[in-house]
Amino acid sequence: MLLKIGELAKRIGLTIRALHHYEEIGLVQPSSRTASGYRLYNKDDVARLHRVQALRGLGLSLAETRDMLNGDGADLRQLIRQQMCAIDRQIADARDLRERLTVLEEKLTDEKEPDLDEWLSTLRLMATQRQYFSAEEIAIFQKRAAQNDFKQQWPKLVAAVRSLMENDISATDAQAKKLALEWIDLCKTSMGDDPRFFAKLSNMHRTDFSAQAITGIDGELLDFILQALHEIRCDIFANYLDQGELQHYRKHGQKNMQEWLTAFAHTRQLMESKLSLDHPDTIQLMRHWQWLIADTWGMNPATHAKVQTAHEQHPEMLAGSGYTTDMKQFVEQGMLALMVSDMSANLSASMSDHAAR
Repeated sequence: MLLKIGELAKRIGLTIRALHHYEEIGLVQPSSRTASGYRLYNKDDVARLHRVQALRGLGLSLAETRDMLNGDGADLRQLIRQQMCAIDRQIADARDLRERLTVLEEKLTDEKEPDLDEWLSTLRLMATQRQYFSAEEIAIFQKRAAQNDFKQQWPKLVAAVRSLMENDISATDAQAKKLALEWIDLCKTSMGDDPRFFAKLSNMHRTDFSAQAITGIDGELLDFILQALHEIRCDIFANYLDQGELQHYRKHGQKNMQEWLTAFAHTRQLMESKLSLDHPDTIQLMRHWQWLIADTWGMNPATHAKVQTAHEQHPEMLAGSGYTTDMKQFVEQGMLALMVSDMSANLSASMSDHAAR
């Protein structure tokens, strides 16, 4: 019996996108195709998929799973350690399940019928989140969820964005910009101002097929939101930058948006580590900021001044990014430390060169 990719995906609980990815990385290949080019999977392909799911369940990465199935082998001790980690996660999931059952029992005691589908989806999503977030981060998210109704708001917003995409509405459209602003507001409400949370969440939705299937959020949808946000920023910058400056930003700004989010997350982590401003890690991060600024807006200090003015006049452009006042102060001080470090290095080099003569 041969199965087309859509039927196979439905039966085993994976997305078609996941099966395409498995094929691209050489993990599971369809054994044949129809005359029209449709992928066909036989029982051996299905059996291999079962082995993939089993190994993934033990905590192995896709690359490790592929190597194991292709006979390249894997260190047995490493596999055992991974199994132990998987068991630890199962214990954590069991504890979490018990807490959720307690909530369910309370609802039944109060004669409030729980939404079973939503409850089960929440459990699946939390199990996925544990691979990306610490227990403390998940606790913070749950606390916010209990205080707000964004659990009901997110599915509606995701569906609205997806509808625009499916109807070929451009990210430059006013509807897309409106939803992008709602997206940022909801992010801020549900996640606070920690850019590390945003970065991890973005990574989860871009790479984890389970999270994509549960939430409906994937890399394509996130890119649509980022493009709409970029267009909003371009509209604002048009009032401050000349045509050449704006053209440079249009070309480089959007591609760097994810890079900026990562930089904000790294900066927050460094701030909490309380390293000195002249520490090598701080200096290295400031050099990255320096490069990002130049790549995004060019090398002209006059342009940078205009950008700063725009941000001061329109703080909403940085809403939901995690770039807060204390981070701004840290970066300004870090840039001064970088300048002093470079001046000191240049002076030392000059003195060494003079002595050599």
